[in-house]
Amino acid sequence: MKFSRGLAGTVIATISLWGAITTTLAQETTKPSAAPAATAPAAAGPQYREFVIGDAKAPVTIIEYASLTCSHCANFHQTAYQEIKKNYVDTGKVRFVFRDYPLDGLGTAGAVLARCAPGDRGMKMIDLIFKNQDTWIRSEKPIEPLKGYAQLAGMSSADVDACLKNEAIIKAVREVQNTGTTLYKIQSTPTFFVDDEKVDGDRGYEFMAALIDKKLKAKKK
Repeated sequence: MKFSRGLAGTVIATISLWGAITTTLAQETTKPSAAPAATAPAAAGPQYREFVIGDAKAPVTIIEYASLTCSHCANFHQTAYQEIKKNYVDTGKVRFVFRDYPLDGLGTAGAVLARCAPGDRGMKMIDLIFKNQDTWIRSEKPIEPLKGYAQLAGMSSADVDACLKNEAIIKAVREVQNTGTTLYKIQSTPTFFVDDEKVDGDRGYEFMAALIDKKLKAKKK
């Protein structure tokens, strides 16, 4: 899905997520690193962290850049991702890294809320948002279902309001996106890097499985 600002107005007016955010590009390579994004640690409260699923020693790493308002991203997570997780992530062959590339204000709000989720519930919240995308994105006030998903993930109403004003996490989400655009030439979502190979768009499970198998075979040589 190409970048669009169509949904941004309502959310910007509601929670003022868009402001002047200083961009710091901490990476100097043209391929994405699987290491956590470089951000200044917060004094207290939630801090930005990578969403990583799978064995840290897995031979193949997949990095996805996605927006929570992207229908193609939602389709991938409800179809191909489930098979990849079962056949490759859960078996120790692949480590999967999810990174935010929000296309609009709602995508930013959801990304920030998921990063504030306690413990290991952030990626579970991402899955829930994608699973219910057709419903919440068409709500009269779509920010309200997003807040509800955050509360289901264990956040109080006060936690949610504080999260949406968390400058450090908002800045980190924007930095990850800006790095993706500037260094990795990402122009649409979802975009994947299977080790060093870039894949634009949701190409389906069979395509991804064949590419993963190729990478695994090369590692055995």
